[in-house]
Order: sequence, then structure tokens, then C-alpha cells
Amino acid sequence: MRLFLVSRISLALRAVALFVLPVVLATSGAHAADLLTLYREAATQDPAVTSAQASLLAARERVTQAEAANGFAVGINASANANYFDAHARGFPNAQTDRAYLAASVSAYVNKPLIRPANLVIIEQANASVKLFEVSLAAAQMDVATRLSQAYFDVLLAQDNLTLVRAQKAAVDEQLAQAKRNFEVGTATIVDTNEAQSRYDQVIAQEIAAVNELERTRFALRNVVGRYEANLKLLRTNAQVPPPNPANMEAWVTRAEAEAFGVRVAQQTLSVSEFDVRRAQTGKDWTLDATASVANSQATGGASSGTGSWTNAAVIGVTFNWPFDLSGGVSARIRETLALVDKNRNDLEAARRVAGLNVRQSYLGATSGVASVAAQQQALKSAETLLASTRLGLEVGVRTNLDVLNAQQQVTQVQRDLALSRYNTLLNGLRLKAATGVLTEDDLRATNAFLSD
Repeated sequence: MRLFLVSRISLALRAVALFVLPVVLATSGAHAADLLTLYREAATQDPAVTSAQASLLAARERVTQAEAANGFAVGINASANANYFDAHARGFPNAQTDRAYLAASVSAYVNKPLIRPANLVIIEQANASVKLFEVSLAAAQMDVATRLSQAYFDVLLAQDNLTLVRAQKAAVDEQLAQAKRNFEVGTATIVDTNEAQSRYDQVIAQEIAAVNELERTRFALRNVVGRYEANLKLLRTNAQVPPPNPANMEAWVTRAEAEAFGVRVAQQTLSVSEFDVRRAQTGKDWTLDATASVANSQATGGASSGTGSWTNAAVIGVTFNWPFDLSGGVSARIRETLALVDKNRNDLEAARRVAGLNVRQSYLGATSGVASVAAQQQALKSAETLLASTRLGLEVGVRTNLDVLNAQQQVTQVQRDLALSRYNTLLNGLRLKAATGVLTEDDLRATNAFLSD
């Protein structure tokens, strides 16, 4: 009776499991994250993006500071003092002064630069710096997209590798079991069993490494997104990745040499440094300022008199200043900025060359990837045909279960290789647009369409 109850409970648990498991899997699949959703999360909290946003905000405030330096300077000065004066003359006992008095003054001033070439250059340079940080922010946002795409497809590839290893494990496990049976009936030696056991142990080690690699890629994805996400939408098995458009590598190179973010950052850096030269040159220019002030002072006495007094004064005029570079410091500063401009000009040329190289590599990767996908699709058809033939052979008795497992393992491996080709093709397409400086959220949306619903 007890065994009967245990059996009935076991059957009930199996029935519940068969009912609940598909529901759980369907529910988890419904909440699987996709590439576009994760990008929108990452773009709002990525440290590199928020850092670039803060730098841009600071650059805009420097524009306000530069404009303020060319405006009116207004202020009030006030002072109040308690004074004590004690004086004695030698040989004249009666000639002494012992006096205490109060004094106070207040003044207001207004200054306005009329001609200050340096201030105008500083304003222009501040605006150029804003453009530099705007480009840097756009580059940081694009970098998030490329890093996230790489991390996302790394997780999918690690999952495919784990599936392949477990398929190998099933095949090797069957080989080990068959070797043990053959040894028990005397149709094989212990060497065959030991070889099968060695292969099984190797597959177990590979499985452990594949599990660790999957966790590593998930944590790498977490490093970009900011949270751990284990449930991702998979690439559709019928995804047809298009080739680059336009299908002309040099057209992509030409555009990258003008629009790549590395080139644009280098261009703006060069522009900012050219303003440094102009600022240094203004060190030899004369300046003209307008000044005006009013003042009132009162005192209850003074050092020479105990009589109280008050005065009013008003001044209006201009201040002219013409510096002379006798020590050579201004000239040295000009030469320094010219040298830095030359450095930045060479950095710009290097950025153009790097952009061209990156585009060529990504273009070749994308185009060869399309061909590789087509070849792997044909290989998958062949592997599936082999699997079907092997299963038929098993039914008629000319193939073994181990043959079917090996054929299934080959199908799994080709499926993994096909997915890898698709991943690389999609990534190279994104890298191509990133290297050209035209990668946008729309491109991620197009890539996201290749994922399962």
C-alpha cells in the first residue's frame, strides 16, 4: 500500500511538472529582454555617458563665464575705521596731540571693457569647446550601443556553446555506457571503456568551462546595462542578415574620414587649440576700458585736526593699457600653442587613418559574414539530412543510437556555427556604422528585429 501511494504521488508530481514547466518557460520567454530595451536602459545610466553629459554642462557654463567677462562689472566698496592718533615733539612738552576719531567711506564703481581682443577669442573658444563635448557625448552614446551589442551576442554565443557541449556530453555518455556493456559481455576490452571514460571526463570539464563562460558574459552584459539579466531574446533561426548598403567599401571609407566620431573629436580639438594661438597672440594687444565711480567719505576728525569732515567724489573716464613683451614670455606662449596645433593636426590625420582601417575591417567582416551565413545554412541542411538518414537507419537496424547522437551533435554544432556567423555579421554591420559615425538607435532597432518575439 505504501509503495502504491508513493507511486501515485510520483505520478502526480510528474503531471504537475509537465503542466507547470511549459507555463514557466512561456512566462519567462514573455519577459525576455531584447537588445533595444537594454540599450535604452544602459544609455541612461552608463558612467561614460553621464560623465560626458556633465562635461558638456560644464562647457556650456564656461560660455556664460566668457561672455560675462566682456560685460559690465559693478560693485560697492565700504569701510569703517576707529582711529587713534598720539604724537609728541622732543623738547616741547606742550606740543603733543592725543586724538581719537572715526572715519567711514562708501563707493560704487562700474567698469566696461571697450576693446579687449582676448575676451572675444575666449568666447569663441568656449563655443568651440561646447561643440567638442557635444561630439564626445554622441560618441559615448554610440560606444554604449557597440559595447552592449557585443556583450548581448557574447551571451547568446555562450549559450549556444553550452548547448553544443551538452549535446557532446550526451553522445559521449552513450559511448561510455555502450563501452561498459560491451566489456561486460566480453566484446570489448577495458581499454575501450577507459578511452570512453576519458572522453566523458573531458566533456565534463568542457561543460564546466562553458557554464563559467556563460556567467562571465552575463556579468559583462551587467557591466554595461547596470543590472544582471539572464533571460535574453534569441536570434531567429530564419534571420537573413543583409549585406552593407552601399556595397562600396571606399564610399564607407570616404564618409568615415569625414564623419567618424574619432575624426570629429580630433577636428574639434584642433579647432579649440587654434583659439589658444589667438589667445596667446592677444597678449601683445592693447586694451581700452570705460570706468566710472562715485565715493563718499566722512570722519569725526583727523590726524592734524579734530574737526569733522566729509567729501564726495565722482570719476568717469577710460583706461588704456598696452603691454610690452620685454621678457619674451608671450612669444614663448605663442610658440607653445603653435606646436600644440601642429600636434593636434597630426592627431587628426591619425584619426582619419584609424577610421579608414576600422571601416575596411568591418566592411570586409560584414560582406564575408553574409557569404559565411549562406554557406553555414547549406551545411545545416546537409547535417539535418544526415540526421534524418541516420534515424531511418536506426529504425531498420543498420545504425545505432550512438550514430544518431553523433548526427544530432553535428546538427547542433552547425547550428552553433551558423548562429556565430549571424552574430558576427550583425556585429560587423553595427561596427561598420559605428566606425563611420552614423550608428543610431534606428540601427539597433533594425538589429533587434532579427530577435525572436
